[in-house]
Amino acid sequence: MNHKIRSCLFVLLFVGAMAVVVLFSGFNEEMTGSIVVNSIACYENQDCDDRMEQTEDICRNPGTEYSLCVNKPLRS
Repeated sequence: MNHKIRSCLFVLLFVGAMAVVVLFSGFNEEMTGSIVVNSIACYENQDCDDRMEQTEDICRNPGTEYSLCVNKPLRS
């Protein structure tokens, strides 16, 4: 087989394989990044309990996707 023909076949196979990957990745929402859902970290302070008595457990923005737990050391 001629080197030029072999190179053209390789390029065509490579482009075809990439087209298949693009087609199948379009059907998977996780791969496209089109849907991003943040989970809710806490609903109340008790959800943030780190089981350390030396810290104050605080739930900021409770019940929202922006919620987060803060465990501040207690002042002596």
